[in-house]
Amino acid sequence: MATTGTRVRKRVWRKVVVGLIVGATAIGLLLFWKRFDIAASYMEGNKKAQEAVILQMVEYARPVIKSEITMTLFEKLFSALAGNRSQKERQADALKDVRVFCASSFEKHQLKFRNVHNMGTMNKYDLHGFDFALVWNRGTGDEVLMAFNVHFLKREIGTVQLNEDCSFFTDLRLYVEKKGKEN
Repeated sequence: MATTGTRVRKRVWRKVVVGLIVGATAIGLLLFWKRFDIAASYMEGNKKAQEAVILQMVEYARPVIKSEITMTLFEKLFSALAGNRSQKERQADALKDVRVFCASSFEKHQLKFRNVHNMGTMNKYDLHGFDFALVWNRGTGDEVLMAFNVHFLKREIGTVQLNEDCSFFTDLRLYVEKKGKEN
């Protein structure tokens, strides 16, 4: 025959187990509900996420730089005779300048990750279907530079859409031209 002490202990243990299950479920639901905000704040402080974006920008800039920074035959000959940089050296320096500009923009907090999961548009840019955006802020307001999705389980960037009308590219072009003239 069970004593009242064991019955009370069983009730207490049941209440503790039920409380733990309810608490764990509540925390899980809260994390699921706030997963986009948590991911955006994680990417904001993560150097690997910033480096992935910088590499993506360098890859987007590579064909533009190769087409923009070209030299005529006369310029190539003059450059070789004068001992100036060749076309390939200029292109490589321009890609390095793109990397430096993007990195400094992250350091100055001009490039930021944002949760745009429930937003329709931002500054007239359509964000439907995207969960995150890389936002350029030069003091005039937030502009979407890149909208993308993240595979949470793989921890990878999925679909990416670049906003070519962003003023980031104007500032980047001016920076690369300024550095090119200095060199």
